[in-house]
Amino acid sequence: MNNLCFNRFTLRTDDAKTRRKILRWLALNYRLYEYLPSDAEIRGRFISRKPFSAEVFRRQIGELYGDRMLFLQIVSTDLYTLYVEGNVYLHGAWYRIFL
Repeated sequence: MNNLCFNRFTLRTDDAKTRRKILRWLALNYRLYEYLPSDAEIRGRFISRKPFSAEVFRRQIGELYGDRMLFLQIVSTDLYTLYVEGNVYLHGAWYRIFL
């Protein structure tokens, strides 16, 4: 895929260290262009050349089993080809959804 992917993310966790680690990784690896923090969750958007890769995230961040309350949802969309893919981290496991 040679087009830009537009990605939306939602991050929920009570652990500030995990939250900082994930946000730092996203900022270093992608171009964040919207960031909306609130008390309950953080929502944002970023641009990438490829859809979000949960495998790359897992290799670079490491395992996040210590935080059982972590919820991370990332939806990647290529507007040119109408490709949509979702990745959800919930209860210690990744789920991949294709639309």
